[in-house]
Amino acid sequence: METIKHLLPRSVQHAGIAASIDAARVVTTATRVLEDIFDPAIAARMRPLYLKNRTLTINCDSTTIAQELKLRETEILTKLEDRLGAKLIDRIRYFS
Repeated sequence: METIKHLLPRSVQHAGIAASIDAARVVTTATRVLEDIFDPAIAARMRPLYLKNRTLTINCDSTTIAQELKLRETEILTKLEDRLGAKLIDRIRYFS
């Protein structure tokens, strides 16, 4: 009899939803990373939306906030890789 720990990853791969699960993990983790890096008032003005083609898209409520995000992009990508345990993101796209 197999344990759920071994059965679940195989079922996820078989169902073809692994990429969707990874994308959801990235968005959730990105929200937490932004909260850790930025002041809470600034982090609240950024919202990770989705991951597509290894690019994380983040909505910012102003161009000033988007510039802050751009200045710290390398730090954000490094923290995301550390927390996710894999390099799932190559770049960040932001718009306001």
